[in-house]
Amino acid sequence: MVRAKDAVDLGLDQQIKDAKVVAGNIVPRKDRNGDEMLLYADGKYEIRGKGTEESPYRVSWECLASASESYMPRLNEREIPQRIALLNGKVVEVEGYLAFPLMVSEAKELLVMLNQWDGCCIGVPPTPYDAIEVKLVEPAKRGGKHATFNYGGVRGTLKVDPYLVENWLVGLYILENAKMIEGAKPEL
Repeated sequence: MVRAKDAVDLGLDQQIKDAKVVAGNIVPRKDRNGDEMLLYADGKYEIRGKGTEESPYRVSWECLASASESYMPRLNEREIPQRIALLNGKVVEVEGYLAFPLMVSEAKELLVMLNQWDGCCIGVPPTPYDAIEVKLVEPAKRGGKHATFNYGGVRGTLKVDPYLVENWLVGLYILENAKMIEGAKPEL
């Protein structure tokens, strides 16, 4: 890939376990309306925000899932794109389907996923590329707004942390110190 003259090195210094971070073409630019700066990644993905608590990165599921193009440990492909590495250790906000542990009245962990899934038979089971393990600061209570199927937002510090079992990728993303949010701004 030929990098643009104004490409930035964000994320190239990241150390991701058992992976090599590969430079991409990350270019800062103003959005179409001209009122917000964003990172335009590899000619395809828009990453909004600054990666801080005040201005979290807002990234699409398509961008997160794109790690599957070059990071497949079972095939001995272990390259993490810069667009993914730059999210590591930054505050990220994402919306998706929420899956809470069954048979508990409140939970401090959940999954946020691209697709709806009930843990068994309904929906599309997540892959390591389109699901994030979330560790909440405060427990979420079940019922009302935390029913069996939920769609909502979470904000926290993203870790790109490959979890392998005999070279099979089981998990890739963890959101720590997370909070449930209302009015998240997803990038679909």
